[in-house]
Amino acid sequence: MSEQQRYRVIKRLASGGMAEVFVAESAGIEGFKKQVAIKRVLPQLSKKEQFIAMFLDEARLSAHLSHSNVVSVFDIGVGDGTYFIVMEYVDGADLRALLDHQKKVGRPMTVEVAAFMAAKMCQGLAYAHELATADGKPLQIVHRDITPANVLITRYGEVKIVDFGLAKASSQLAESDAGIIKGKFGYLAPETVLEQGVDQRVDIFALGIILWEMLAGRRLFLGDSDYITVRLVRDAVIPSLQQINSDVPRELEQIIRRALARDPGARYLSARELGRDLTRFLYRYGRPVSEDDVASLVERAKGGPARAVDGTQKIAELIDMMLLEFKSLTKEPTAGGSGLSLLPTLEGAAILTHGDEHPSSPPPRSDGPLGGLADELEGPDSLHQDESSSSVTAWFRGLIPR
Repeated sequence: MSEQQRYRVIKRLASGGMAEVFVAESAGIEGFKKQVAIKRVLPQLSKKEQFIAMFLDEARLSAHLSHSNVVSVFDIGVGDGTYFIVMEYVDGADLRALLDHQKKVGRPMTVEVAAFMAAKMCQGLAYAHELATADGKPLQIVHRDITPANVLITRYGEVKIVDFGLAKASSQLAESDAGIIKGKFGYLAPETVLEQGVDQRVDIFALGIILWEMLAGRRLFLGDSDYITVRLVRDAVIPSLQQINSDVPRELEQIIRRALARDPGARYLSARELGRDLTRFLYRYGRPVSEDDVASLVERAKGGPARAVDGTQKIAELIDMMLLEFKSLTKEPTAGGSGLSLLPTLEGAAILTHGDEHPSSPPPRSDGPLGGLADELEGPDSLHQDESSSSVTAWFRGLIPR
């Protein structure tokens, strides 16, 4: 059995409807310490086998990923029967925070910075899409949840894709429910809405949406209701970027329109191909750009006044800091079991939860780094994967004409 690894929680970073994210410190021998992020399933969901299976699938899948443009996962574990994932802590902001900042100041991102960031996202996606097992069998990974909240940018300007919680891969143990549409409403691809099956091109479409929004300074598919948003996605009518932002060159708009083609057959076949076209465009565009320019954008986005901290939230964070500790979940095959054996939990972790109740109301979602991790399936712009999934599917089938 591998050596036990302990994590000391520093603060709660974000909380959503299905999980919460903490900044923690891993302690090793001789005073070794490393800051990490911990994504923990809410206690009341830990007894739902289907959700836990999906959560563990995310951990297993993420363990295969090791790339500079993908957030690394180090460990999976359990504390008082509540599962968690230990991952790389990204000190910076998510892309949603950057887009919100640009909207606040009244101008979109510059052409070169937007294209540069999109090219880096392509590198991370291409790596995941092309990943294979040791014996050469393709994993056929599709992220299916490429949104601004799932693109993290470090304060050094590094761009990283996070959260493969909805990812579909040939290696997954938990089967996807037929007919259940997964992902955020405004970042779905038309074929997803029409239940025509998905492949890696849905990620390319979502990336195209994000690039369009970075340059337009507003949302592409956002209606007054979920139903209208879904219809906008289904129709995939793309307004002219040059009419919205005269700085966008015609060549770049053509690249974006190909990424956003309604017909998957007319779209880029791979994220690598899209990334190459973006890189070639940047060379021809002739404006130097690097991670330093992205880092400056992160610094400006984080430079606003600090938000007031709610007293209840602060107390909850102090309790977390003092009491909440985790131990590793080791992977050791057991007869007739799932191949996962649990190490004993600390008494401190048990104090935080009692049965199905959470000790305190979760704080509002954080817009800081990793903020999108906790609520990937929460809010008006999302489709939930809980017991209401069948009604969601029926809703789509009844309202979306073919």
